[in-house]
Amino acid sequence: MDFMVQQENVKIFGLRPVEAVAGLVPGGRHCVPIMAALPGMGIEADVVGVLHGAAGLRILDPEPHGIGQRVLRFFESWGYQDEIIKLYDEGLRKGESMIVIPASYPDRTAVARLLAGNGGHAVFYFGVGHVESLTGP
Repeated sequence: MDFMVQQENVKIFGLRPVEAVAGLVPGGRHCVPIMAALPGMGIEADVVGVLHGAAGLRILDPEPHGIGQRVLRFFESWGYQDEIIKLYDEGLRKGESMIVIPASYPDRTAVARLLAGNGGHAVFYFGVGHVESLTGP
């Protein structure tokens, strides 16, 4: 089963990510084992967003009134614009994929371990009112 078809380069959150883990993983099929493991963790694959390539950059990059502008405003409000957006932008430009997985606060570490175990880095948990780094850049 190809887990990537429905989740590729879609709007992954509205005004801001809330109760979600986001990170970068190597491009190619590295998201497949992550997506395959999620149902066993109680997370449905159809709620996960994956960005990659030029289309992913267009979604992430700030555009007037677009999702990128709303994401940028969210990160600016927390002082994380330079650190997080640049990491994700750089990763997408290098051929990596950005993955956003809805997760509760208690589940964040298990999701972060899953990403890290599949080559993930720049993993952050976006909670209600806070952002927490779960891995290094």
